[in-house]
Amino acid sequence: MKRNRLVSLLAASAMLLGCVPAMPAMAEAGVQKYEFEDGATSGGTIYTEGWAGNSAEDGSGVDFDLTGFSGTGFSYLDQKGTTVSIDVTVPEAGLYSLTICYCEPYDLNKKVQYLNINGVNQGDVSFKHNTEFTETSGGVVMLQEGTNTIELKAYWGYTFFDYLTIEPAPESLTNLTPTRQLSNPNASDTTKRLYNYLCDVYGEHILSGQQEYCGSHNYNSWNDPDTFIKDNEAEFEYILEKTGEQPAIRGIDFLAYNTTSDWRDQAPERCIEWFNEYGGIATVSWHWNVPTEKGSTTTAFYVESTGNTPFTTFSVTNAVTEGTWEHELILKDIELIAGELQKLEDADVPILWRPLHEAEGAWFWWGAEGPEPCKKLYRLLYDQLTNVYGLDNLIWQWTGYTYETSADWYPGDDVVDMVGYDKYNAVDGLPNLSSISSTFYSLVQSTDGEKMVAMTENDSIPSLENLLKDKAAWLYFCPWYMNYLTSEQNNPVDNLVEIYQSDYCITLDELPDFRTYPITEGTPVETTAPTETTAPTETSAPIDRLPGDINCDGAVQIVDVVMLNKVLMGADSASPEGQFNANVDGEEGLSPSDSLLILKSLVDLVTLS
Repeated sequence: MKRNRLVSLLAASAMLLGCVPAMPAMAEAGVQKYEFEDGATSGGTIYTEGWAGNSAEDGSGVDFDLTGFSGTGFSYLDQKGTTVSIDVTVPEAGLYSLTICYCEPYDLNKKVQYLNINGVNQGDVSFKHNTEFTETSGGVVMLQEGTNTIELKAYWGYTFFDYLTIEPAPESLTNLTPTRQLSNPNASDTTKRLYNYLCDVYGEHILSGQQEYCGSHNYNSWNDPDTFIKDNEAEFEYILEKTGEQPAIRGIDFLAYNTTSDWRDQAPERCIEWFNEYGGIATVSWHWNVPTEKGSTTTAFYVESTGNTPFTTFSVTNAVTEGTWEHELILKDIELIAGELQKLEDADVPILWRPLHEAEGAWFWWGAEGPEPCKKLYRLLYDQLTNVYGLDNLIWQWTGYTYETSADWYPGDDVVDMVGYDKYNAVDGLPNLSSISSTFYSLVQSTDGEKMVAMTENDSIPSLENLLKDKAAWLYFCPWYMNYLTSEQNNPVDNLVEIYQSDYCITLDELPDFRTYPITEGTPVETTAPTETTAPTETSAPIDRLPGDINCDGAVQIVDVVMLNKVLMGADSASPEGQFNANVDGEEGLSPSDSLLILKSLVDLVTLS
């Protein structure tokens, strides 16, 4: 089903290669400062004088002071959709750190605004409550050479903006070499192999994923009790119909598993079948249902402020406090969920385990009382499942944000293997195909590049063009179910087909056998490219040469071209056997002509020898 034209391979090779090497040095650019009053606004206000005031007209609110502004004024956004923008000029294309000086006196929590770069949404920026102009990080943004427009568009509005600064981001951000060590040193062999595979494709490919429709839909289980993947397939059938492919990753929810209810939906069994029978990867979230109140048999995970019914008053603070009924209940729930996860371990099935997701949003009970009790709950869950119940098949994911407060929510490198972000930014009935590269690189920066970053949920799948142009190397995407995938306002069919049929995107049929995939311990060591290519010496063990196979995996694919190009640039190294395989032009040493010949062989234009 793949489009294997030479031009496609050339483009994919060039753009994939661009995801890895560090950006050119830009230290000479230094810090550049731009005043918002010198920019443009649509619906906003530009002030040339500051004042001291109160956030409420009757004086009952919070006092604030806008007299300490920089330059000749400042701007203000109130109603949703109003904008303020500034044109900035940079000498080179690359990643830049963005800082914004603001004042947000009206909401004791925070206001959130959209961040647009050159007219394309790149995520959002959170502005927590303050009473005078203060700097905050706007994240890391990808800018093109020359003039770029940085725009803030009101989502929650009601924020004053003084100035912004940009400076070259650390070059290390583009060197995507996450740790090879899982947080659990006793992780199972197959779990390590899966994790090593993810490390190997990170920055070179994106894995396709899809969330299944939640809940029990095994309507035909009485007729076919031994098959579990059969009635949750609307999204997967849609993808197959439109693209001819199937996603590599299946999103599964354990929302039916708690001790308050006896409803079950065979989610663990679907994980096992997806991995063992289909050869796919399972990512598992847990919408943790708890009683709506003490003694209730009705469950919920939303809190009252969301407007959802039913909702729960369950306290996460009490849940991590011994001696409370809430603590007793979560220990029972954890014991139950451990038993379900044990089924997976017994079947030698590793999963991407994603509990307590979107905590900072505060719409779920586990995040409704701030970061400290939430982190305690996460670490309690980690300790119970890993150390008490001995589960060694979990790759732990933390789904967070890029707000100024997000670092306060992070549970810690010692209990997190991977960082995720849930992207929902399609607005006004239109898809948003942005790669949100600023969000990606801000998340990379949040762990100093130690953890891989994935798009753990999303509405619109970013376009192939944006992913590659912006070098937004998300590990995978995973649209939510039903209309989040199937509606044109979220995922246009043309975009879905293009990403699924591209060489950059890994689909189900392209996954390796995770019980034999090689394990690389430790972090890869960067080396320079060799100056010449030699065949193995006479004392070396004899090998069977496969022309073009520089990574020695027994197949000649586009990844061999990418690796060869990295070797030529000094960004990677190859074994003597790999160098011997890659030298296909008959000349001494590796060269770009070897890369071109391997590309041509992939479309049957030449035969390598």
